[in-house]
Amino acid sequence: MKKVLKVGLALMACMAALPAHSELLRKSPGHGAHFYPVQPEEVKATRDCSVYVPAYSHIFLSENSQVPLAVTLSVRNMNVDKRLIIKRVDYFDTTGKKLDSLMNSWFALAPMATASFVIDQQDLSGGAGANFIVHWATDENAQEPLIEAVMAGYRGTKGLSFSSRSVKLLPCE
Repeated sequence: MKKVLKVGLALMACMAALPAHSELLRKSPGHGAHFYPVQPEEVKATRDCSVYVPAYSHIFLSENSQVPLAVTLSVRNMNVDKRLIIKRVDYFDTTGKKLDSLMNSWFALAPMATASFVIDQQDLSGGAGANFIVHWATDENAQEPLIEAVMAGYRGTKGLSFSSRSVKLLPCE
């Protein structure tokens, strides 16, 4: 009985040490010369598109065992001479409920630059079916961005990581 009580108290102490849901990290990239706010009226992009990006805030090893994962959403501008406009990044859970908008205004991503959005490893709210919708715009003759989610986590001494790529949502104009 004492052993069970000690384990229970230790588990409660560990859970108390975890940040509350609202305190978990959902981080947008830092602003700078490579990623800066723009006003919609300044943008003369001729092509708008939205993409779906699958992500996983945890994966199951068995029915009762899961591994929490940190998620990095990476948006890469593959143009050497054109900026990419990121209009909105939304994060959804397994049930399709919108959890967060990771950007509240439009941002320009410089040529060949990358913007990374981070969901903390302890934030399991997205579930095994979490996903992002990224809305972007650019010139008609510009290369489309490479957008992917990279998930990483560990259990004991073993680490795991994998990635998923975006899929266009129609219509892209």
